[in-house]
Amino acid sequence: MKDNFDALKRLKYIGRSIPVAMTPISEVFVGYPLTGRSQPSQARELVRGPKTNTIRTNVTDREQLEKGSPALLLYPAIVPVDNVIVASNGAQTELLYSGVRNNPGLTKNVDGLKEIIELSFSEPAFRYDQKDDRWIDITTYEPDAPNNTPRISLIANNDSAVLYIVRCVKGEKDEEYHPFKLEPGKGKVITTYKGYNEDPLLPFTGEPLDIGIGSESVKDITESLYEAIYGGQNPGDNYRVAAAGMLKKGDGSFDTITINRSERGN
Repeated sequence: MKDNFDALKRLKYIGRSIPVAMTPISEVFVGYPLTGRSQPSQARELVRGPKTNTIRTNVTDREQLEKGSPALLLYPAIVPVDNVIVASNGAQTELLYSGVRNNPGLTKNVDGLKEIIELSFSEPAFRYDQKDDRWIDITTYEPDAPNNTPRISLIANNDSAVLYIVRCVKGEKDEEYHPFKLEPGKGKVITTYKGYNEDPLLPFTGEPLDIGIGSESVKDITESLYEAIYGGQNPGDNYRVAAAGMLKKGDGSFDTITINRSERGN
């Protein structure tokens, strides 16, 4: 069976996204597709830290990036933590990492994974934005009005996952948890935006979208993911920036890959 990311392929602009699935041989895959409409968003790539296997966003054009907000554009995206994987579209990945490290006993089942997210986001946590000389609360939606980009997050273990989104609804913080069991060949995906490419962008709402996994290697799955995020609604549009994948193997090790438009050219 071919990997099925049609749920993403049908959307015009997803922003960022977190797919999580189980391969046919019951290994856990977490991906991170990165798209962007603006030059600052596109002036990035995904890279892997050689010691920690952390996959993070990185600069490809510092001048373009500085036109945006580096505090919102640069962050760890996918991180292995002991026996689980955490992922997000912002600095809140650090909160999830700390939550797992501080509560290892909660990582065994889906209820515990949800509790880790609840604990991690229970109180405001601030990061300093040097460019705009402001403090940003990374437990709520991003301060990039009028889009108010949602923060999306994930924790996954061997057979369970919880996707979490915090967004702006009528000027107020709105959050939603999506816990579920992982099944071979199946998965879910959440995006930051609905995918219509309107202005301002509307946040993702509703249940996570269904995806299917037929491949068994992180390279093949991530290639399928990269191919699915071309995006755009007019001839010549290409919002694709990068895609990364992390596969937790049956022996507990992690395979990773990053695919960048800055390297491939398309």
